[in-house]
Amino acid sequence: MKRLILFLLLEISPCLQAVNNLRLPGIRCLGMGECGVTQSFLFNPAVINRLDDKSIDINYFNRYGLKELGTVGMALAYPNKLLSLGVDISSFGYDQYRESRFRLSLGKQLDERWSLGLGIHYSILQTVLMNKQPQYLSTDIGILFSPVEKLLIGMLIMDCPSVPIQKSDIDIEDFTGYSLQIGFQWEVINSMLIVAHVETNKRTVLTGSAGVEYRLYNHFYVRAGVKATPLLPTFGVGYNFLCFTADVAALYHPVLGISTGIGLKYSF
Repeated sequence: MKRLILFLLLEISPCLQAVNNLRLPGIRCLGMGECGVTQSFLFNPAVINRLDDKSIDINYFNRYGLKELGTVGMALAYPNKLLSLGVDISSFGYDQYRESRFRLSLGKQLDERWSLGLGIHYSILQTVLMNKQPQYLSTDIGILFSPVEKLLIGMLIMDCPSVPIQKSDIDIEDFTGYSLQIGFQWEVINSMLIVAHVETNKRTVLTGSAGVEYRLYNHFYVRAGVKATPLLPTFGVGYNFLCFTADVAALYHPVLGISTGIGLKYSF
């Protein structure tokens, strides 16, 4: 069974990479269609400037009920007026096939409306079927702009440029690919947030997603969204208790089934 899964991982790795195995936007964002451009510093490093508190995040996302297709991530965010800092580590796969990434995020608030961010990544692929372990360095560049109160616009260039440190003896060109994303978030009322983004990348000319978050009670949130190409609905809930935030989300594929995620954040 594991050999079959390993074979499928290598065969469909380009397709899996199209959804980026290692880049979890946070379970909250996942419930809103995975719109991370204006929501998560794990996608856009400029977002770290807009965080109110320092935080530690732990996220786990499981694809289609297979533990071998699980991604786990840990992140530390340290917003600061001088220079904001974020560090996170993510890992996808299992002992015979694993993709891993270490990321350093830096952010700077230019003024009340503009902020910039830079992410630097080190990625490695480890598998028993390769003699070498491919390694890459890549960067993210993010921008946030707030033209009016409660409206935020973001732009993100992901994994560009990408520089190989050590190449493999087989073609893994799709292990890291570029992506250009533009998105927004609009707090319509105090209890409702609308988010959306469009994207172009190496494999898709144009795709996108949209979502909404509604606060039912003071500390309880419900979320829903949809991703395009293919059309995948998402939904989730979140609950705040003192310094802790717990989020649960799910994504439904009409053929492969349900993928689920859970996240826990501690703010201080």
